[in-house]
Amino acid sequence: MEEANHRADNPYTEWEGYEVLDASGEPVGRVDRTVYDAPSGLLKYLSVDGRAVPAEGLNAEPDHRRIRLPHPVERVRSAPPLEDPPTGGFDAAVRRHYGLS
Repeated sequence: MEEANHRADNPYTEWEGYEVLDASGEPVGRVDRTVYDAPSGLLKYLSVDGRAVPAEGLNAEPDHRRIRLPHPVERVRSAPPLEDPPTGGFDAAVRRHYGLS
């Protein structure tokens, strides 16, 4: 899949700076970057304090400028740092880290 994360094309840049909470409501950090795949129109990753978090299962609350994740804080804080650009090997490693197929 061809990555495209041009800032002007990424509709998720507005989430940068949002507070991030884990599955139990524990603060994790803030979104410092979003990775968007323009050809598919999908958000792939958030970078939360430099750590990669897959976009699957997140719940954005724009009115409160926060995002809730389906993962515990410890899993996010031990995640690999976000690569630029993410490679296929990186994608596989992050998915394994979060227990995603």
